[in-house]
Amino acid sequence: MRMRALRADSRGQALLEFALILPILLMLVLGIIEFGRIWNINQMVSDTTREGARRAVLADPTITEQEVHDFMMQRLWDAHVDTGVVTITFSQTGANWKVSDLPQTVTVQFPYSFMFFTRAFGTVQITSSFTMRNE
Repeated sequence: MRMRALRADSRGQALLEFALILPILLMLVLGIIEFGRIWNINQMVSDTTREGARRAVLADPTITEQEVHDFMMQRLWDAHVDTGVVTITFSQTGANWKVSDLPQTVTVQFPYSFMFFTRAFGTVQITSSFTMRNE
């Protein structure tokens, strides 16, 4: 008789243990999602910066600074980055835009706010910079 009573109590114990572990598991899963998202965004920004720098140094005189800027903004928009806070800078502008043998450095910066852990981590500055020599 006493053994049956002890067996019946173990269901409540399992429920309590699950209730204690569930928040930790949820935090772990949300952390994995958040890390994957920021890794993806960082890779996309890096690829966009590299591709923008490559377009900026091509020997095609018809490619303008504004076209490269618009191309990069479109790529970031496609990656679901808030382009309203993105800053794209070029080291060579104006008359030096296509001067041969001058390096062109393209830099992309923007603040990234975490989806789930904003209070804990706030925002981080994602920055990518790439340098290529004008052809």
